[in-house]
Amino acid sequence: MVFVDKEGTRIHASVGEQLIKQFEGKLTEGEAKVVQLFKLYDVIGDYRTTAHPYKIGFFQTNFVGTADEFPSEVPEKYFADARYVNLIF
Repeated sequence: MVFVDKEGTRIHASVGEQLIKQFEGKLTEGEAKVVQLFKLYDVIGDYRTTAHPYKIGFFQTNFVGTADEFPSEVPEKYFADARYVNLIF
């Protein structure tokens, strides 16, 4: 998944398979959330969802709550302009 902050900075985030049930229902597309107590990792490899050099990793101790000072629905200006390229394999 990709998180975006109030300045529009995007960062990749992932929940390990063993934690999916814990965070299922807490992270919903388009909702503004506060996420605390996570770990940052260097992005390694060719597959990148953002240009950010780090990604967020979730743990059992993560807190996910409602973001009171952010719009209840994410404004369109926070979404990246997606450009699609035809790939030939």
